[in-house]
Amino acid sequence: MFRFLLYTLIALMPPANASMDFVNEILKNTKFDLGPEFNDAYTANVDANAPKGLKDSYLSSVVIETWSGGAPIGSGSGNYFKLGKDRFIITAAHVVLGSEDVIIIEKSLSFTEAKVVYVSEENDIAVLVPKEKLRFTKALHFKMDKKNEMGEKVYHTGHPAREGWHMSEGLLTGTREDFLLINTFAWPGSSGSVVFDESGRVIGVLSSIRIDVIMQIFPQFIEHIVSASNIKNLEMDLLKEALRDARKYRTN
Repeated sequence: MFRFLLYTLIALMPPANASMDFVNEILKNTKFDLGPEFNDAYTANVDANAPKGLKDSYLSSVVIETWSGGAPIGSGSGNYFKLGKDRFIITAAHVVLGSEDVIIIEKSLSFTEAKVVYVSEENDIAVLVPKEKLRFTKALHFKMDKKNEMGEKVYHTGHPAREGWHMSEGLLTGTREDFLLINTFAWPGSSGSVVFDESGRVIGVLSSIRIDVIMQIFPQFIEHIVSASNIKNLEMDLLKEALRDARKYRTN
């Protein structure tokens, strides 16, 4: 009896390569993804001794392109996070207001559509959900820094003047009407960059840079005086509800 069962098992067993083909066919027809979520193939080397906040700002940074009427209308920056099984991007509200379509561009120059799921115009904070999981951008565990200590070092990575991934360091120098004032470098295209503390916690989102007027005619950017929305104004209950509602939008 034992010999009969053994012969039957051998007869039914396919060759090794055939069994792998069988497994691959199963995986192809399911939603299982056994590979790592983050692929660093397009990530440049970062100083191993750099503060965690600086590295996190770079690894999670994306370009946000906005479109209306089939034409591009602007661009900004954002950062990629995860909260449980949800993946989302934080940016400034003014980056996406007035847009019909939002496109997320990664370091690989691959892109995906995104949906705006949360907007606070008053606080200049918006949250987007990409249609597909990003592959070449690190999804960070979302953690807030609620202390906002004057003089603490802060970091962001933006895309000023469409010049790629630009990392900046600065100091938190004050507050104004519940917005944070930061001594750092920013330029148009940096709006929406998330600001991190040294430990990688989020303190705010770049909102605007100072503009003075010379002789009441010529505008002049003061690129080292930067205003950032305070992440404490992001309403977590509303965010979690918006992310739950957006799950059906994602394709993976």
